[in-house]
Amino acid sequence: MKKIYLFAIFISLLAFGVSCDYLDVVPEGQATVDDLFNSENECQKFVDYLYENIPRHGYKWTPDMFAGDDLITGKKGTTRWYPYKSILYGEENANTTYYGMWYTGSSSPDGRTNYDIYKSIRYCYMLLEHVGDVPDISEENYNYWRGEAYGLIALYYQELLSFYGPVVLVDQNTSLNAGDDEVYLPRSTYDECVDFIASYWDKAAELLPAMWPEAEQGRISAAAAKAYKARLYLTAASPLFNGNSEDFSNFVNKDGTALINQTYDASKWKKALDACEEAIEYAGSNGYSLYTNPSSTAISDFEQGVKNYHDCFCETTWNRQEFFFASAYTWGINYLQQYSAPRQYSYYSTDGFRNYISPTFHAVEMYYTRNGLPLDVDPSTKDLDLYSVAEGDSTALLNRNREPRFYASVGYDRGEYDVNGETQILYLRGGEKHGSTLNSNDEYQTCDGYLNKKFISKDLYYNTTTKSITYNKEVFPYIRLAELYLSYAEADFEYNGTLSSQSLVYIDKVRNRSGLPDFEDSWAMVGGIPTGDDLRKILHQERSIEFLSEGRRYFDLRRWKEAYDEMNGTMKSWNLDGKTQDAFYTISTMGENGTRVFEQPKTNWLAIPLDEMDVNYNLVQNPGY
Repeated sequence: MKKIYLFAIFISLLAFGVSCDYLDVVPEGQATVDDLFNSENECQKFVDYLYENIPRHGYKWTPDMFAGDDLITGKKGTTRWYPYKSILYGEENANTTYYGMWYTGSSSPDGRTNYDIYKSIRYCYMLLEHVGDVPDISEENYNYWRGEAYGLIALYYQELLSFYGPVVLVDQNTSLNAGDDEVYLPRSTYDECVDFIASYWDKAAELLPAMWPEAEQGRISAAAAKAYKARLYLTAASPLFNGNSEDFSNFVNKDGTALINQTYDASKWKKALDACEEAIEYAGSNGYSLYTNPSSTAISDFEQGVKNYHDCFCETTWNRQEFFFASAYTWGINYLQQYSAPRQYSYYSTDGFRNYISPTFHAVEMYYTRNGLPLDVDPSTKDLDLYSVAEGDSTALLNRNREPRFYASVGYDRGEYDVNGETQILYLRGGEKHGSTLNSNDEYQTCDGYLNKKFISKDLYYNTTTKSITYNKEVFPYIRLAELYLSYAEADFEYNGTLSSQSLVYIDKVRNRSGLPDFEDSWAMVGGIPTGDDLRKILHQERSIEFLSEGRRYFDLRRWKEAYDEMNGTMKSWNLDGKTQDAFYTISTMGENGTRVFEQPKTNWLAIPLDEMDVNYNLVQNPGY
């Protein structure tokens, strides 16, 4: 009898709202196929286990959170502890990769994360092959578990596609007796991967509920399947993948097959548009909407916008109203909270909150004004010295008259920060409570004069006596309804060359939730909505702002082919050691422990590990490695 040896699960499956008792299937964690499927109870444990290797976005163990240009940690700390630096500073190669997602090989530097996605795909196929063997299985479980397997196969392949480009596709549980021609497969083309993944999302959507009951949150749903399919098609239509002969003319399999299509195809934007429309309509008819949290007392529309956006991520443990799929991975959300919140001591300490995660200066500048316009467009700001302090004020003009999402997400000098059961004032100048300690050997300090507020709640509490943290229970969103609205608008513009009235409705839904004027009203202040490349730039900014600090910009910059321009060079900072107002509010260069290196097309993807290249003689490496 064939056996599956199931290795110890180090990460609690409570991260996905499911049981972590899978190893209780049989003694010593060794299960036979018969054991796995001898009852509905045991099969449910196996289904739960299939979620184990989903890469944990929102944490330092995937690059998207900090290797973009929206969040950053301080310059102290090696790649061993902050593996995103391997991408940011050009340290990734086929011999030394910190992200073991293709598979878990032997080339494992200290700090490497191993997900072994192909193993999980193989187990999903095993479920599809044997779920019908479960005695007296209910029709509901039979359908749901197959739907979850199809959805997880699609999700795992979409993760691989995001990080590695074209991958090896397997459409069944490969037999242990399979020959080399079944095991050592070449990479499929990018378009073949997209079609394959989309078909599995369709299969999942047919079998799964639109929304799981509250106790079952964390599972793939039909709404999530449709939303992920829309993201898949939008990415495939984007410049990096749609007719990119500039970067990929020589990216071919050993038989000469081009892995990225060489001719631009406008119809891909139409597929993305249609997929967005389908997902939006399905979500709307099944109870999904943008989250709002009405105040118990009368507040201004602006204050309500701040509250809505902030509370979207903090107020409920699981924002099932807007989030299609999310992770409650405890270590990840706790890390964000502990390393974002300001120190609670008047002296430097590594205990408690560490104020080490900062929005980049670029992100700070990206947010709109109160009028819903870019800083360099709005008549009220475009001619100001935003890096100065107005007479009688205590913080830079850059921090004044900004949009609600700025105040919900960014902590700035002399600004308010809700934490530890109260509203605190941040003191971020040199030698002050939350600012530079004036000692470069102290690791946990803001790296540019700002602190992250997203995912931070007033309920987050540090007890300085017991030195214990009471974390706010939250989840990290992987895909949410606002993305569909903005994806629809992007696909509409790229396909039709302008924005339809429906696109404007969707953009305004996202803006209005956060207290911003309608898109048309904002742009009427400066002569009307821009066109052509200028409108494309604005749509990218709309999307980037909404998802800053959620890891989406990392992928968006790449698919737009904007990463080379945005990710090279240096980042700005306030003069962190400046003790006076004038000294602090001087533009400096943010300190980093490496030089940013983004090579096009190399840095778009991770390298396939050399161990795998040595085993599978049909594989070709990603460009640049």
